[in-house]
Amino acid sequence: MQRVTLFIVVEGYSESGFFGPFLAEHLGTLGIDLHVPVIGKGKAKGGMLRSFSEVCRELGYFLADRRRPVVTTFFDYYGFPEATRLGWDFVAEAKSKSGVEGLEARLRESVLAASPDADDRFIPYVQMHELEALYFAEPTVFAEVLETPALSGKLEKIALDSGGCEAINDSPTTAPSKRLEKMCSYKKGRKAAGHAPRLGKRMALDRVRLACPRFNEWLTRLEALAPRDPTAQADSEA
Repeated sequence: MQRVTLFIVVEGYSESGFFGPFLAEHLGTLGIDLHVPVIGKGKAKGGMLRSFSEVCRELGYFLADRRRPVVTTFFDYYGFPEATRLGWDFVAEAKSKSGVEGLEARLRESVLAASPDADDRFIPYVQMHELEALYFAEPTVFAEVLETPALSGKLEKIALDSGGCEAINDSPTTAPSKRLEKMCSYKKGRKAAGHAPRLGKRMALDRVRLACPRFNEWLTRLEALAPRDPTAQADSEA
């Protein structure tokens, strides 16, 4: 049975460091081989600091890989540039009128304009409001990894007061990552000093899915990519 190749294209090394240990084994058991490339890696300007057309073009490069992978994104809603230069001028209006769905629709439209044969292989996804929102789903684990037990209750209260992990807002002072940086020694990145890989290893997927419905919906869609066993399918049709 042929396996599926999946690229989750992310903005930075925290996401890359987190999703490997968090999702690779789970998806692997379904027949999905996970890769988590960082967009703009090796460029003078990384990630979303480049032009919108460059970001879309690079996503097209991933789609053109000889393995014909399914390509999805994990971009932070909070991190989308809103400047009127470099082609990001649509972001502010999209956020005010159609929110995260509007950003995903624009991303899909622009990527497929350059890669029309990849229609069924491109799944744009924008996380509300950023990766760090997922950490609030497992406050006890986060507190243990940071070796600061008192953090657990604080994170739980923030998520409760906000109406859920994915509802923690996106202002420059109250976005999930900004709150964590104020409360503790949270460090981004995938190297030993960064917390993302350790959190990815220890957080329970089922708890994150329950606390983050939008993330769960996206993951359910990825799980549906699992290759079907032709024998099993034939048996069910008999």
